[in-house]
Amino acid sequence: MSQPPEDTPYSTLEVSPRDPETFQKEVIQYPDHSYPQAVPVEHAAVGDTQSYYGPESAKEVVNSSHLYPGVVPGPYKDPNYAAGSAYHQTAAAYPNGAGYPASTIYSDGSAYPNSAYPTTVGSPINSSAYGPGPIDAAGLGGESPPTEKATPTKTICGLPRKTFFIILGVVIVVVIALAVGIPAGLASKKHTSESTDSAVSSGSNNGSPTDLPSNSTDEKLILDNSKITASNWTDPDGVIHRTIFFQDAYNSLIARRWDSTNKSWKTNNLTELMAATTKPLNPQPGTPLASASMDYKQTFETHVWFTDPDNIIRSMASVDALNRPDSWDNDTLDNARLETWPGGQLAAMWQRCWGADCDGTWVVAYQRPEGAIKTANSSTWATATVAVESQDVAANSSLAILPKLRGPWLDRLELVSEQVTSGKTGSMMMTPYDDTWNGADQKVTVLQDGIPLPAPSQQFAATRWDSWNQALYLGLLQGGKIEGSHWDGKQMNPISSFQFKSGPETNFTAIAMSPDAMFYGISNNEILEYSLDTSDPSNFNYVGRAYP
Repeated sequence: MSQPPEDTPYSTLEVSPRDPETFQKEVIQYPDHSYPQAVPVEHAAVGDTQSYYGPESAKEVVNSSHLYPGVVPGPYKDPNYAAGSAYHQTAAAYPNGAGYPASTIYSDGSAYPNSAYPTTVGSPINSSAYGPGPIDAAGLGGESPPTEKATPTKTICGLPRKTFFIILGVVIVVVIALAVGIPAGLASKKHTSESTDSAVSSGSNNGSPTDLPSNSTDEKLILDNSKITASNWTDPDGVIHRTIFFQDAYNSLIARRWDSTNKSWKTNNLTELMAATTKPLNPQPGTPLASASMDYKQTFETHVWFTDPDNIIRSMASVDALNRPDSWDNDTLDNARLETWPGGQLAAMWQRCWGADCDGTWVVAYQRPEGAIKTANSSTWATATVAVESQDVAANSSLAILPKLRGPWLDRLELVSEQVTSGKTGSMMMTPYDDTWNGADQKVTVLQDGIPLPAPSQQFAATRWDSWNQALYLGLLQGGKIEGSHWDGKQMNPISSFQFKSGPETNFTAIAMSPDAMFYGISNNEILEYSLDTSDPSNFNYVGRAYP
């Protein structure tokens, strides 16, 4: 293979030499997005059963000169989705390979009860309960009334005593009812008015329902088992742009965007943006998430990948992130049907290639239902190749992926996954990509040994700095503990604990790192942002709250 020209530039995703931004503010407004374009419905070839996957043993890198034939997938099942509805995820049956631990299926995260308000059952007054009318004045059965003079009836205020006391009792009851009811009614009216004003003032800019109590610490904002992913890019003026993705309490896929000019976060609810199109989004509750951005020549894009309830990878893209950051479109992945292991994770990046005329490719790593880790790329989405053999990876493995230098060119990869080392523990492993995955299993680096086997809360994250020469690999393990390793350019240094300084008390349920060494974690119904202390990678400095 010929060497690249000497003037080939580094990736434009270089870490900025400037200090990370330390001040951010919340922008409360609805996004000024344009309506997304409708995407035609996919159609399937009737009776088409041809497999489009490369064999699990295939190690070659498939390029455009010898493509596997692709297969158009079956029609995408549009859900009967309603905002606020609870999804129910059924654990799919899948084979457990030899030596695999019991696979963990994520809880569906949709345990929000559909409360049925009790119906008050009352009986209306029955007019027939009243007695008959008075006896006819004509007398008893037509007889004449007695002739003797009747005894005078005692009266009070001109009314018979019985009638007077009945009327008096009714008046007393009415007075008491008015005395109690009017203040209660006024208080209720005041409470209703305050609640309405609060709901209006707390109108969210993410498109989710805004009728939750705005001042309640119990208000659910983020899905309990939401994952998180982050990416960044730099525009021609040197402005840094960062985007994070997660799921809100209504299972919507949310994008939060920040730039170093406005120093504020803005929100796009991708599920809402696509609701009126022919391709509405239906992410799994707690879907794995991966994202990447590119800023090459005059192209500025951000992509996010997730899975639907059938464990098929789906994608959304902002294809003009510089001029139309609020516009998001469905990325069909060239109609490839990439199926993942139920509960497995995703990892993604934009990979630069050395050719002068090459714009690079989008790369997504995922675990196949058979167990192997594959990487699919945008040059030919439907022909993913095996990166880690099934016998070398744990079921439901967490994943991370990083670019790697080859001399001065950033066209190599590092894939992080978990390998089973015993019946109860595993190891965080780094597998290198050098033109091909062939022989990569002989170059594996152990990043952390003796870690717990995969669990729903376990995730990996990684980043680079120092012109891509140093790297940090993180693992959020069961119980919230974070461990990792630091590559200082010469050797790997394990880190058993990390310090998150100056911020609130943390209890991370999901983590992510952007390529410019920023850390994001979901903790206590918030998303917190930290910058890595590159002089001591065991420390993170609190920057601010990224959401809400």
